[in-house]
Amino acid sequence: MPKKSILFSVVFICYASIAMSQGAVELFCRVVDSNEKFPVSYATIQFEGESSGLVANDEGSFRLPGHFVQTNKRIIISSIGYEKLVISINSLDSKKINIIYLKPKIESLDAVMVTSSKSNRTITESSMAIIKKAIFSIPSNYPNQSHSYIGYYRDYQYVNDNYYNLNEGIIENFDSGFDTNKLRYKDNQTALYSYQLNTDFYQDTLLLNSIYGISKIIDTDDNARLGVKSRNELEILNIHNPIRNYNKSSFSFIYVLKDDFITNHRFESPKVVYIGDELLYEIDFYSNEDIQSKFRVKGKIYIAKSNYAIHRLNYHMFENQNYSTTRTRTPSFGFNSQKSDDSNTLFKINIEYKKVEGKMYLNYMTFNNRFIIKEPNPLRVDSFDFDVEKEAFYITFNKSIDDASIQSKNRIKLYFKDEKLMVSSIKLVKNNVVKIEVVDWAAGTKFDIGDVQSEDFAYKLKKIRDVSGVTIYKESKLLGFQFREFFTQDIFTDQPLKSDLILVNKTMPLSSSGLNSKIIDVNTYWVNTPLKSTSEVKP
Repeated sequence: MPKKSILFSVVFICYASIAMSQGAVELFCRVVDSNEKFPVSYATIQFEGESSGLVANDEGSFRLPGHFVQTNKRIIISSIGYEKLVISINSLDSKKINIIYLKPKIESLDAVMVTSSKSNRTITESSMAIIKKAIFSIPSNYPNQSHSYIGYYRDYQYVNDNYYNLNEGIIENFDSGFDTNKLRYKDNQTALYSYQLNTDFYQDTLLLNSIYGISKIIDTDDNARLGVKSRNELEILNIHNPIRNYNKSSFSFIYVLKDDFITNHRFESPKVVYIGDELLYEIDFYSNEDIQSKFRVKGKIYIAKSNYAIHRLNYHMFENQNYSTTRTRTPSFGFNSQKSDDSNTLFKINIEYKKVEGKMYLNYMTFNNRFIIKEPNPLRVDSFDFDVEKEAFYITFNKSIDDASIQSKNRIKLYFKDEKLMVSSIKLVKNNVVKIEVVDWAAGTKFDIGDVQSEDFAYKLKKIRDVSGVTIYKESKLLGFQFREFFTQDIFTDQPLKSDLILVNKTMPLSSSGLNSKIIDVNTYWVNTPLKSTSEVKP
Protein backbone atom coordinates (compact mmCIF):
# COMPACT_ATOMS: atom_id res chain seq x y z
CA MET A 1 0.00 0.00 0.00
CA PRO A 2 1.22 3.52 -0.65
CA LYS A 3 3.07 5.45 2.01
CA LYS A 4 1.18 8.40 3.43
CA SER A 5 2.03 11.32 5.68
CA ILE A 6 -0.32 13.61 7.55
CA LEU A 7 2.08 16.46 6.87
CA PHE A 8 0.95 16.60 3.26
CA SER A 9 -2.16 18.22 1.91
CA VAL A 10 -4.52 15.93 0.09
CA VAL A 11 -6.18 16.37 -3.26
CA PHE A 12 -9.61 14.92 -3.86
CA ILE A 13 -9.98 14.23 -7.58
CA CYS A 14 -13.37 13.51 -9.00
CA TYR A 15 -14.50 13.10 -12.55
CA ALA A 16 -17.43 11.56 -14.33
CA SER A 17 -17.45 8.22 -16.04
CA ILE A 18 -20.28 6.53 -17.89
CA ALA A 19 -21.96 3.62 -16.15
CA MET A 20 -22.75 1.58 -19.20
CA SER A 21 -24.84 -0.95 -17.33
CA GLN A 22 -27.21 1.72 -16.04
CA GLY A 23 -26.93 4.20 -18.92
CA ALA A 24 -26.42 7.01 -16.39
CA VAL A 25 -23.59 9.34 -15.52
CA GLU A 26 -21.57 7.93 -12.64
CA LEU A 27 -19.17 10.08 -10.64
CA PHE A 28 -15.79 8.53 -10.19
CA CYS A 29 -13.84 10.01 -7.29
CA ARG A 30 -10.35 9.63 -5.98
CA VAL A 31 -8.51 10.99 -2.95
CA VAL A 32 -4.90 11.83 -3.81
CA ASP A 33 -1.94 13.28 -1.93
CA SER A 34 -1.20 16.63 -3.59
CA ASN A 35 2.52 16.60 -2.82
CA GLU A 36 3.56 13.01 -3.40
CA LYS A 37 0.67 12.05 -5.70
CA PHE A 38 -0.05 9.00 -3.56
CA PRO A 39 -3.69 8.06 -3.13
CA VAL A 40 -5.14 8.32 0.36
CA SER A 41 -6.27 4.76 0.94
CA TYR A 42 -9.60 3.90 2.54
CA ALA A 43 -11.01 7.39 3.09
CA THR A 44 -14.53 7.24 4.53
CA ILE A 45 -17.37 8.88 2.59
CA GLN A 46 -20.54 9.38 4.62
CA PHE A 47 -23.83 10.89 3.50
CA GLU A 48 -24.63 13.77 5.82
CA GLY A 49 -27.43 12.97 8.24
CA GLU A 50 -27.54 9.32 7.18
CA SER A 51 -25.99 6.15 8.53
CA SER A 52 -25.06 4.87 5.09
CA GLY A 53 -21.87 5.65 3.24
CA LEU A 54 -18.92 3.89 1.71
CA VAL A 55 -15.16 3.50 1.90
CA ALA A 56 -12.70 4.33 -0.85
CA ASN A 57 -10.42 1.48 -1.86
CA ASP A 58 -6.64 1.28 -1.52
CA GLU A 59 -6.27 3.46 -4.61
CA GLY A 60 -8.31 6.16 -2.88
CA SER A 61 -11.08 5.75 -5.45
CA PHE A 62 -14.81 5.28 -5.17
CA ARG A 63 -17.85 5.60 -7.40
CA LEU A 64 -21.16 7.34 -6.76
CA PRO A 65 -24.14 5.82 -8.62
CA GLY A 66 -25.95 7.92 -11.20
CA HIS A 67 -29.04 8.58 -9.11
CA PHE A 68 -26.94 10.55 -6.61
CA VAL A 69 -25.37 12.88 -9.16
CA GLN A 70 -28.14 15.50 -9.34
CA THR A 71 -29.27 15.32 -5.73
CA ASN A 72 -28.80 17.95 -3.04
CA LYS A 73 -27.12 15.42 -0.79
CA ARG A 74 -23.87 16.31 0.89
CA ILE A 75 -21.03 13.91 1.59
CA ILE A 76 -18.55 14.00 4.44
CA ILE A 77 -15.03 12.90 3.52
CA SER A 78 -12.76 11.90 6.39
CA SER A 79 -9.54 10.05 7.04
CA ILE A 80 -7.34 9.66 10.09
CA GLY A 81 -5.00 12.66 10.29
CA TYR A 82 -7.21 15.12 8.38
CA GLU A 83 -10.06 17.51 8.98
CA LYS A 84 -13.48 16.40 7.85
CA LEU A 85 -14.68 17.94 4.62
CA VAL A 86 -18.33 18.43 3.65
CA ILE A 87 -19.25 19.01 0.00
CA SER A 88 -22.47 18.92 -2.04
CA ILE A 89 -22.65 16.21 -4.67
CA ASN A 90 -24.25 18.60 -7.15
CA SER A 91 -21.27 20.94 -6.82
CA LEU A 92 -19.07 18.40 -8.58
CA ASP A 93 -18.60 19.11 -12.27
CA SER A 94 -19.16 16.01 -14.38
CA LYS A 95 -17.21 17.51 -17.28
CA LYS A 96 -13.91 18.20 -15.56
CA ILE A 97 -11.70 17.04 -12.74
CA ASN A 98 -12.76 18.55 -9.40
CA ILE A 99 -9.87 19.15 -7.01
CA ILE A 100 -10.71 19.59 -3.33
CA TYR A 101 -8.14 19.83 -0.54
CA LEU A 102 -8.28 17.99 2.77
CA LYS A 103 -6.34 19.82 5.46
CA PRO A 104 -4.15 17.89 7.92
CA LYS A 105 -5.11 18.01 11.57
CA ILE A 106 -2.16 17.26 13.78
CA GLU A 107 -1.11 18.03 17.34
CA SER A 108 2.18 18.08 19.22
CA LEU A 109 2.65 15.37 21.83
CA ASP A 110 3.18 18.04 24.51
CA ALA A 111 -0.49 18.98 24.21
CA VAL A 112 -1.65 15.53 25.31
CA MET A 113 0.60 14.87 28.27
CA VAL A 114 -1.03 13.21 31.27
CA THR A 115 -0.78 14.69 34.76
CA SER A 116 -0.05 12.29 37.61
CA SER A 117 -2.34 12.99 40.56
CA LYS A 118 0.10 11.48 43.06
CA SER A 119 3.22 13.43 42.16
CA ASN A 120 1.58 16.37 40.41
CA ARG A 121 4.13 15.81 37.64
CA THR A 122 3.39 15.95 33.97
CA ILE A 123 4.27 12.67 32.31
CA THR A 124 3.77 11.09 28.91
CA GLU A 125 2.25 7.65 28.60
CA SER A 126 4.54 5.13 26.99
CA SER A 127 3.46 3.35 23.84
CA MET A 128 3.47 0.03 25.63
CA ALA A 129 1.21 1.37 28.38
CA ILE A 130 -1.21 2.77 25.78
CA ILE A 131 -1.38 -0.53 23.91
CA LYS A 132 -1.85 -2.54 27.09
CA LYS A 133 -4.83 -0.36 28.01
CA ALA A 134 -6.20 -0.66 24.46
CA ILE A 135 -6.11 -4.46 24.52
CA PHE A 136 -7.55 -4.60 28.05
CA SER A 137 -10.39 -2.27 26.94
CA ILE A 138 -11.49 -4.31 23.89
CA PRO A 139 -14.42 -6.03 25.69
CA SER A 140 -15.86 -2.65 26.72
CA ASN A 141 -15.12 -0.70 23.52
CA TYR A 142 -16.52 -3.16 20.97
CA PRO A 143 -20.04 -4.60 20.68
CA ASN A 144 -21.01 -7.70 22.60
CA GLN A 145 -24.55 -7.66 21.23
CA SER A 146 -25.78 -8.95 17.87
CA HIS A 147 -25.12 -6.57 15.00
CA SER A 148 -24.53 -6.68 11.25
CA TYR A 149 -22.67 -4.92 8.45
CA ILE A 150 -23.88 -4.54 4.87
CA GLY A 151 -21.20 -3.58 2.40
CA TYR A 152 -19.15 -4.20 -0.69
CA TYR A 153 -16.99 -7.31 -0.82
CA ARG A 154 -14.47 -8.38 -3.43
CA ASP A 155 -11.66 -10.86 -3.88
CA TYR A 156 -9.21 -11.11 -6.76
CA GLN A 157 -5.64 -11.79 -7.79
CA TYR A 158 -3.36 -8.90 -8.69
CA VAL A 159 -0.50 -9.52 -11.13
CA ASN A 160 1.50 -7.03 -13.17
CA ASP A 161 -0.83 -4.08 -12.45
CA ASN A 162 -3.89 -6.08 -13.53
CA TYR A 163 -6.84 -7.62 -11.72
CA TYR A 164 -7.71 -11.28 -12.34
CA ASN A 165 -10.81 -13.27 -11.42
CA LEU A 166 -12.56 -10.34 -9.75
CA ASN A 167 -15.53 -11.55 -7.69
CA GLU A 168 -17.64 -8.81 -6.12
CA GLY A 169 -21.01 -8.13 -4.59
CA ILE A 170 -23.07 -6.84 -1.69
CA ILE A 171 -23.09 -8.96 1.48
CA GLU A 172 -24.40 -8.79 5.03
CA ASN A 173 -22.14 -10.07 7.77
CA PHE A 174 -23.94 -11.01 11.01
CA ASP A 175 -21.93 -10.91 14.24
CA SER A 176 -23.28 -11.95 17.64
CA GLY A 177 -20.64 -9.93 19.49
CA PHE A 178 -16.99 -10.01 20.50
CA ASP A 179 -17.60 -12.56 23.23
CA THR A 180 -18.48 -15.20 20.60
CA ASN A 181 -16.22 -17.15 18.27
CA LYS A 182 -16.40 -15.40 14.89
CA LEU A 183 -15.87 -18.57 12.86
CA ARG A 184 -17.60 -21.25 14.91
CA TYR A 185 -20.55 -19.64 16.66
CA LYS A 186 -23.80 -20.68 14.97
CA ASP A 187 -25.26 -17.17 14.54
CA ASN A 188 -22.12 -15.57 13.11
CA GLN A 189 -23.08 -15.95 9.46
CA THR A 190 -23.04 -14.25 6.07
CA ALA A 191 -25.78 -13.64 3.50
CA LEU A 192 -25.19 -12.71 -0.15
CA TYR A 193 -27.48 -10.16 -1.78
CA SER A 194 -25.50 -9.89 -5.02
CA TYR A 195 -22.34 -11.69 -6.04
CA GLN A 196 -20.74 -12.50 -9.39
CA LEU A 197 -17.54 -12.73 -11.37
CA ASN A 198 -16.89 -9.48 -13.21
CA THR A 199 -16.16 -10.58 -16.78
CA ASP A 200 -14.83 -7.15 -17.75
CA PHE A 201 -11.60 -8.13 -16.02
CA TYR A 202 -9.03 -10.76 -16.91
CA GLN A 203 -9.86 -14.35 -16.07
CA ASP A 204 -7.22 -16.99 -15.64
CA THR A 205 -7.98 -20.58 -14.71
CA LEU A 206 -4.39 -21.24 -13.57
CA LEU A 207 -4.67 -18.50 -10.97
CA LEU A 208 -8.21 -19.49 -10.07
CA ASN A 209 -7.44 -23.16 -9.53
CA SER A 210 -4.21 -22.54 -7.66
CA ILE A 211 -5.43 -19.82 -5.34
CA TYR A 212 -8.85 -21.27 -4.65
CA GLY A 213 -7.61 -24.78 -4.06
CA ILE A 214 -7.82 -26.48 -0.67
CA SER A 215 -4.15 -25.77 0.01
CA LYS A 216 -3.36 -22.06 -0.27
CA ILE A 217 0.39 -21.52 -0.58
CA ILE A 218 2.13 -18.35 0.54
CA ASP A 219 5.47 -17.75 -1.18
CA THR A 220 8.22 -18.70 1.30
CA ASP A 221 11.14 -21.10 1.30
CA ASP A 222 9.07 -23.53 3.31
CA ASN A 223 5.95 -23.11 1.16
CA ALA A 224 4.06 -21.75 4.15
CA ARG A 225 0.35 -22.33 4.20
CA LEU A 226 -2.37 -20.06 5.49
CA GLY A 227 -3.23 -22.65 8.09
CA VAL A 228 -6.86 -22.64 6.98
CA LYS A 229 -8.54 -25.28 4.83
CA SER A 230 -11.52 -23.08 4.07
CA ARG A 231 -12.01 -22.18 0.42
CA ASN A 232 -14.18 -19.24 1.43
CA GLU A 233 -12.15 -16.07 0.97
CA LEU A 234 -14.46 -14.00 3.18
CA GLU A 235 -13.97 -16.36 6.12
CA ILE A 236 -10.21 -16.27 5.58
CA LEU A 237 -10.49 -12.48 5.73
CA ASN A 238 -12.50 -12.67 8.97
CA ILE A 239 -10.03 -15.04 10.59
CA HIS A 240 -7.21 -12.57 9.98
CA ASN A 241 -8.80 -9.85 12.09
CA PRO A 242 -6.80 -9.83 15.34
CA ILE A 243 -9.02 -7.14 16.91
CA ARG A 244 -12.24 -9.12 16.46
CA ASN A 245 -10.41 -12.31 17.46
CA TYR A 246 -8.30 -10.67 20.19
CA ASN A 247 -8.42 -13.76 22.43
CA LYS A 248 -7.95 -16.27 19.59
CA SER A 249 -4.92 -17.19 17.50
CA SER A 250 -4.63 -15.10 14.33
CA PHE A 251 -1.31 -14.82 12.47
CA SER A 252 2.43 -14.26 12.91
CA PHE A 253 3.60 -12.48 14.97
CA ILE A 254 0.47 -11.19 16.63
CA TYR A 255 -0.74 -14.71 17.35
CA VAL A 256 -3.19 -14.13 20.24
CA LEU A 257 -3.43 -10.34 20.42
CA LYS A 258 -4.06 -10.09 24.17
CA ASP A 259 -1.17 -12.44 25.01
CA ASP A 260 1.51 -12.07 22.33
CA PHE A 261 1.30 -8.72 20.53
CA ILE A 262 3.29 -6.70 23.07
CA THR A 263 5.86 -9.45 23.66
CA ASN A 264 6.63 -9.93 19.96
CA HIS A 265 6.97 -6.28 18.92
CA ARG A 266 8.88 -3.14 19.81
CA PHE A 267 7.13 0.23 19.74
CA GLU A 268 8.15 3.75 18.80
CA SER A 269 7.10 6.77 20.83
CA PRO A 270 3.50 7.82 20.19
CA LYS A 271 2.57 10.56 17.76
CA VAL A 272 -0.74 12.39 17.77
CA VAL A 273 -3.33 12.62 14.98
CA TYR A 274 -7.07 13.21 14.73
CA ILE A 275 -10.11 11.52 13.27
CA GLY A 276 -12.65 14.32 13.18
CA ASP A 277 -12.39 15.94 16.60
CA GLU A 278 -11.15 12.83 18.35
CA LEU A 279 -7.49 12.61 19.28
CA LEU A 280 -5.65 9.38 18.48
CA TYR A 281 -2.23 8.04 19.36
CA GLU A 282 -0.34 6.85 16.28
CA ILE A 283 2.25 4.23 17.23
CA ASP A 284 4.73 2.65 14.81
CA PHE A 285 5.87 -0.84 15.68
CA TYR A 286 8.26 -3.52 14.43
CA SER A 287 8.77 -7.20 15.16
CA ASN A 288 11.37 -8.07 17.76
CA GLU A 289 14.56 -9.24 16.09
CA ASP A 290 15.01 -12.14 18.49
CA ILE A 291 11.77 -13.93 17.60
CA GLN A 292 12.49 -14.43 13.90
CA SER A 293 15.47 -13.52 11.72
CA LYS A 294 14.03 -14.51 8.36
CA PHE A 295 10.91 -12.33 8.41
CA ARG A 296 10.21 -8.84 9.67
CA VAL A 297 7.11 -6.82 10.48
CA LYS A 298 6.35 -3.14 10.37
CA GLY A 299 3.02 -1.58 11.21
CA LYS A 300 0.97 1.18 12.77
CA ILE A 301 -1.74 1.15 15.38
CA TYR A 302 -4.11 4.07 16.10
CA ILE A 303 -5.64 4.27 19.57
CA ALA A 304 -8.11 6.84 20.95
CA LYS A 305 -6.80 8.87 23.86
CA SER A 306 -10.26 9.14 25.44
CA ASN A 307 -11.09 5.43 25.90
CA TYR A 308 -8.17 3.53 24.30
CA ALA A 309 -10.31 2.13 21.50
CA ILE A 310 -8.27 0.77 18.58
CA HIS A 311 -9.34 2.65 15.45
CA ARG A 312 -6.89 1.26 12.92
CA LEU A 313 -4.28 -1.47 12.58
CA ASN A 314 -1.87 -1.78 9.65
CA TYR A 315 0.31 -4.90 9.63
CA HIS A 316 2.94 -5.71 6.99
CA MET A 317 5.13 -8.82 7.04
CA PHE A 318 8.04 -9.09 4.62
CA GLU A 319 11.24 -11.03 4.06
CA ASN A 320 14.35 -9.76 5.79
CA GLN A 321 16.75 -8.83 2.97
CA ASN A 322 19.70 -9.16 5.32
CA TYR A 323 18.80 -12.75 6.12
CA SER A 324 21.46 -15.12 4.78
CA THR A 325 19.87 -17.63 2.41
CA THR A 326 20.69 -19.58 -0.71
CA ARG A 327 17.24 -18.99 -2.08
CA THR A 328 16.94 -18.07 -5.75
CA ARG A 329 14.89 -14.93 -5.97
CA THR A 330 11.84 -14.92 -8.16
CA PRO A 331 11.74 -11.60 -10.04
CA SER A 332 8.93 -9.15 -9.50
CA PHE A 333 6.67 -8.62 -12.49
CA GLY A 334 6.38 -4.88 -11.98
CA PHE A 335 3.75 -4.74 -9.26
CA ASN A 336 2.25 -1.30 -8.84
CA SER A 337 3.46 0.33 -5.62
CA GLN A 338 -0.15 0.89 -4.60
CA LYS A 339 -0.57 -2.86 -4.23
CA SER A 340 2.83 -3.88 -2.93
CA ASP A 341 5.87 -2.07 -1.60
CA ASP A 342 8.10 -4.71 -3.22
CA SER A 343 8.32 -8.40 -3.99
CA ASN A 344 9.57 -9.10 -0.44
CA THR A 345 6.07 -8.60 0.95
CA LEU A 346 4.62 -11.75 2.47
CA PHE A 347 1.26 -10.36 3.52
CA LYS A 348 -0.49 -7.13 4.49
CA ILE A 349 -3.53 -6.50 6.65
CA ASN A 350 -5.38 -3.19 7.02
CA ILE A 351 -8.29 -2.85 9.46
CA GLU A 352 -10.27 0.16 10.60
CA TYR A 353 -13.10 0.49 13.10
CA LYS A 354 -15.28 3.55 13.63
CA LYS A 355 -17.40 4.74 16.54
CA VAL A 356 -21.18 4.35 16.26
CA GLU A 357 -23.42 4.93 19.28
CA GLY A 358 -20.47 4.66 21.63
CA LYS A 359 -19.08 1.34 20.32
CA MET A 360 -16.51 0.50 17.65
CA TYR A 361 -17.81 -1.16 14.47
CA LEU A 362 -15.91 -2.43 11.45
CA ASN A 363 -15.35 0.20 8.74
CA TYR A 364 -13.19 -1.87 6.39
CA MET A 365 -10.75 -4.74 6.30
CA THR A 366 -8.34 -5.92 3.63
CA PHE A 367 -5.96 -8.86 3.59
CA ASN A 368 -3.57 -9.79 0.81
CA ASN A 369 -0.81 -12.34 0.66
CA ARG A 370 1.90 -12.98 -1.88
CA PHE A 371 1.70 -16.24 -3.77
CA ILE A 372 3.91 -18.00 -6.26
CA ILE A 373 2.90 -20.81 -8.59
CA LYS A 374 4.76 -22.65 -11.28
CA GLU A 375 3.46 -21.98 -14.79
CA PRO A 376 2.54 -25.41 -16.21
CA ASN A 377 1.15 -23.89 -19.40
CA PRO A 378 3.70 -21.39 -20.77
CA LEU A 379 2.85 -18.86 -23.47
CA ARG A 380 2.86 -20.50 -26.91
CA VAL A 381 1.39 -20.21 -30.41
CA ASP A 382 -1.89 -22.02 -30.97
CA SER A 383 -2.17 -21.30 -34.70
CA PHE A 384 -0.46 -19.43 -37.54
CA ASP A 385 -2.56 -18.46 -40.58
CA PHE A 386 -2.23 -16.48 -43.81
CA ASP A 387 -5.34 -14.64 -45.01
CA VAL A 388 -5.15 -14.45 -48.81
CA GLU A 389 -7.85 -11.78 -49.23
CA LYS A 390 -6.38 -9.43 -46.61
CA GLU A 391 -2.79 -10.41 -47.46
CA ALA A 392 -2.13 -10.55 -43.73
CA PHE A 393 -0.80 -13.07 -41.25
CA TYR A 394 -2.53 -13.96 -38.00
CA ILE A 395 -0.82 -15.57 -34.99
CA THR A 396 -3.13 -16.87 -32.29
CA PHE A 397 -1.62 -17.43 -28.84
CA ASN A 398 -2.94 -19.48 -25.94
CA LYS A 399 -3.00 -16.41 -23.65
CA SER A 400 -3.62 -12.69 -23.73
CA ILE A 401 -0.65 -10.78 -25.11
CA ASP A 402 1.09 -7.73 -23.63
CA ASP A 403 0.64 -5.15 -26.40
CA ALA A 404 3.91 -3.39 -25.53
CA SER A 405 5.90 -6.56 -26.21
CA ILE A 406 4.91 -6.65 -29.92
CA GLN A 407 5.57 -3.02 -30.78
CA SER A 408 9.10 -3.67 -32.03
CA LYS A 409 9.04 -5.19 -35.54
CA ASN A 410 12.11 -7.32 -34.86
CA ARG A 411 10.10 -9.37 -32.35
CA ILE A 412 8.29 -11.17 -35.19
CA LYS A 413 10.09 -12.41 -38.31
CA LEU A 414 8.30 -13.96 -41.31
CA TYR A 415 9.70 -16.14 -44.09
CA PHE A 416 8.40 -17.46 -47.41
CA LYS A 417 10.32 -20.59 -48.39
CA ASP A 418 13.38 -19.43 -46.42
CA GLU A 419 13.21 -15.90 -47.84
CA LYS A 420 12.64 -13.15 -45.28
CA LEU A 421 9.62 -10.87 -45.61
CA MET A 422 9.69 -7.23 -44.55
CA VAL A 423 7.15 -6.55 -41.78
CA SER A 424 5.27 -3.26 -42.11
CA SER A 425 2.87 -3.43 -39.16
CA ILE A 426 2.04 -5.54 -36.11
CA LYS A 427 -1.30 -5.10 -34.40
CA LEU A 428 -3.10 -6.81 -31.53
CA VAL A 429 -6.59 -7.41 -32.96
CA LYS A 430 -7.83 -9.55 -30.05
CA ASN A 431 -6.40 -10.20 -26.61
CA ASN A 432 -4.57 -13.24 -27.95
CA VAL A 433 -4.45 -12.63 -31.75
CA VAL A 434 -1.74 -10.64 -33.54
CA LYS A 435 -2.12 -9.39 -37.12
CA ILE A 436 1.05 -8.89 -39.19
CA GLU A 437 1.28 -7.13 -42.54
CA VAL A 438 4.31 -6.99 -44.83
CA VAL A 439 5.64 -4.27 -47.17
CA ASP A 440 6.19 -6.57 -50.08
CA TRP A 441 7.65 -9.97 -50.80
CA ALA A 442 11.41 -10.42 -50.76
CA ALA A 443 13.19 -9.52 -53.99
CA GLY A 444 13.26 -12.29 -56.55
CA THR A 445 10.26 -14.16 -55.13
CA LYS A 446 7.87 -15.17 -57.91
CA PHE A 447 4.55 -16.77 -57.09
CA ASP A 448 0.81 -16.37 -57.40
CA ILE A 449 -0.49 -15.16 -54.02
CA GLY A 450 -3.71 -17.04 -54.63
CA ASP A 451 -1.85 -20.34 -54.71
CA VAL A 452 0.12 -20.04 -51.46
CA GLN A 453 -0.93 -21.64 -48.20
CA SER A 454 -0.08 -20.99 -44.57
CA GLU A 455 2.28 -23.97 -44.67
CA ASP A 456 4.47 -22.10 -47.18
CA PHE A 457 5.38 -19.55 -44.52
CA ALA A 458 7.43 -19.73 -41.34
CA TYR A 459 7.94 -17.40 -38.39
CA LYS A 460 10.34 -16.70 -35.55
CA LEU A 461 9.30 -14.98 -32.32
CA LYS A 462 11.32 -13.48 -29.51
CA LYS A 463 10.55 -11.57 -26.30
CA ILE A 464 6.78 -11.76 -26.80
CA ARG A 465 5.11 -11.66 -23.39
CA ASP A 466 1.67 -12.40 -22.02
CA VAL A 467 -0.13 -9.86 -19.84
CA SER A 468 1.30 -11.36 -16.65
CA GLY A 469 4.86 -10.75 -17.92
CA VAL A 470 5.82 -14.30 -18.89
CA THR A 471 7.98 -14.57 -22.04
CA ILE A 472 6.97 -16.97 -24.79
CA TYR A 473 8.11 -20.59 -24.50
CA LYS A 474 9.75 -19.99 -21.13
CA GLU A 475 8.67 -21.93 -18.09
CA SER A 476 8.49 -19.57 -15.15
CA LYS A 477 7.08 -18.89 -11.76
CA LEU A 478 4.14 -16.55 -11.53
CA LEU A 479 4.29 -14.07 -8.67
CA GLY A 480 1.22 -12.20 -7.52
CA PHE A 481 -1.04 -11.19 -4.65
CA GLN A 482 -4.35 -12.60 -3.49
CA PHE A 483 -6.69 -9.88 -2.17
CA ARG A 484 -9.81 -10.14 -0.01
CA GLU A 485 -11.54 -6.87 0.89
CA PHE A 486 -14.70 -5.72 2.67
CA PHE A 487 -15.93 -2.10 2.85
CA THR A 488 -18.84 -1.31 5.14
CA GLN A 489 -21.71 0.76 3.74
CA ASP A 490 -24.32 0.33 6.49
CA ILE A 491 -24.15 -0.70 10.15
CA PHE A 492 -27.06 -2.14 12.15
CA THR A 493 -26.14 -2.00 15.83
CA ASP A 494 -29.05 -4.21 16.96
CA GLN A 495 -29.45 -6.92 14.36
CA PRO A 496 -29.78 -10.62 15.22
CA LEU A 497 -29.43 -13.25 12.52
CA LYS A 498 -32.55 -13.38 10.34
CA SER A 499 -34.24 -16.76 10.09
CA ASP A 500 -35.35 -16.50 6.44
CA LEU A 501 -31.91 -16.09 4.85
CA ILE A 502 -29.87 -18.39 2.65
CA LEU A 503 -26.58 -18.57 4.52
CA VAL A 504 -23.07 -18.97 3.15
CA ASN A 505 -21.22 -22.24 3.66
CA LYS A 506 -18.11 -21.08 5.52
CA THR A 507 -15.84 -23.75 4.06
CA MET A 508 -16.81 -23.36 0.40
CA PRO A 509 -16.29 -20.58 -2.17
CA LEU A 510 -18.86 -17.79 -2.04
CA SER A 511 -19.84 -18.60 -5.62
CA SER A 512 -21.39 -21.87 -4.43
CA SER A 513 -23.88 -20.06 -2.17
CA GLY A 514 -27.36 -18.90 -3.11
CA LEU A 515 -28.44 -15.25 -3.31
CA ASN A 516 -31.00 -13.50 -1.10
CA SER A 517 -32.16 -11.25 -3.92
CA LYS A 518 -35.58 -10.29 -2.50
CA ILE A 519 -34.65 -9.56 1.11
CA ILE A 520 -33.30 -6.03 0.58
CA ASP A 521 -33.25 -3.46 -2.22
CA VAL A 522 -29.74 -3.99 -3.56
CA ASN A 523 -29.98 -0.70 -5.49
CA THR A 524 -29.63 1.20 -2.21
CA TYR A 525 -26.05 -0.12 -2.04
CA TRP A 526 -23.40 -0.04 -4.71
CA VAL A 527 -20.60 -2.15 -6.06
CA ASN A 528 -17.41 -0.08 -6.00
CA THR A 529 -15.74 -1.78 -8.97
CA PRO A 530 -12.11 -0.70 -9.48
CA LEU A 531 -10.73 0.55 -12.75
CA LYS A 532 -9.12 -2.19 -14.81
CA SER A 533 -5.65 -0.78 -14.22
CA THR A 534 -4.44 1.63 -11.58
CA SER A 535 -2.52 3.46 -14.30
CA GLU A 536 -5.86 4.66 -15.70
CA VAL A 537 -6.39 7.01 -12.77
CA LYS A 538 -2.91 8.32 -12.07
CA PRO A 539 -3.06 12.10 -11.75
